[in-house]
Amino acid sequence: MIEEVPVIGALSLLTLVQHLNEEEPIPPFSRSGRPNFEDDRPVIGQDLADVRGQEHAKRALEVAAAGGHNLLVSGSPGAGKTLLARCLPGILPSLTPDEALEVTQIYSVAGLLPADEPLVRRRPFRSPHHTVSHAGLVGGGPSPRPGELTLAHRGVLFLDELPEFGTHTLDTVRQPLEDGVVTISRAAGTTTFPARVTLVAAMNPCPCGFAGDPERACTCPDGAIRRYQRRLSGPLLDRIDIHLTVPRVS
Repeated sequence: MIEEVPVIGALSLLTLVQHLNEEEPIPPFSRSGRPNFEDDRPVIGQDLADVRGQEHAKRALEVAAAGGHNLLVSGSPGAGKTLLARCLPGILPSLTPDEALEVTQIYSVAGLLPADEPLVRRRPFRSPHHTVSHAGLVGGGPSPRPGELTLAHRGVLFLDELPEFGTHTLDTVRQPLEDGVVTISRAAGTTTFPARVTLVAAMNPCPCGFAGDPERACTCPDGAIRRYQRRLSGPLLDRIDIHLTVPRVS
């Protein structure tokens, strides 16, 4: 798969010994065309074509996919925020050969490469729970390991219930979103992991989730709504290009 690496295939140890003794040299492997990096298996999960209604939300996903924009989706429970986010990888372009190798390297380092899939050929979709630590999200530990941000490299990082994440945890995401890399400094040295992701975040408009809902009344005091929305810092929101409100559909 890596074209710059010459490959010599030995059928057995005997043929290898004969090759090394220059008795019967084995010709290098000859590639016929470029290796197939595209995944021809059916997509498992949600498809944007199956989403009914929400035309403006679909349009926003298309713009985010085309331009690599970060997206914040706000709406009542049941509006389809999670469904829409899970549809985004399906409309992203296929991984290029170089991107596929990048993602494969990351999953190999993290020990997450499936034994039956030596090459990652689909864009990652990572959805950590809001209880994740900052080290779990951006990486870290005594021997630095990739976090969810790096595992989503070249793919989608979905943060559901965004205000429920710890303030310090969200603040550690700001710089990687801008730079596309995560730098972890320890006494023994500095480690840099790639982290070029499309961030999709989802949130309710208030703690109960029904502020502005035409069918259910919101039970939250005004102060509680303001405190809930203030959990998201201005610098973080500045790094999210598209802010989208989705209503519930019948």
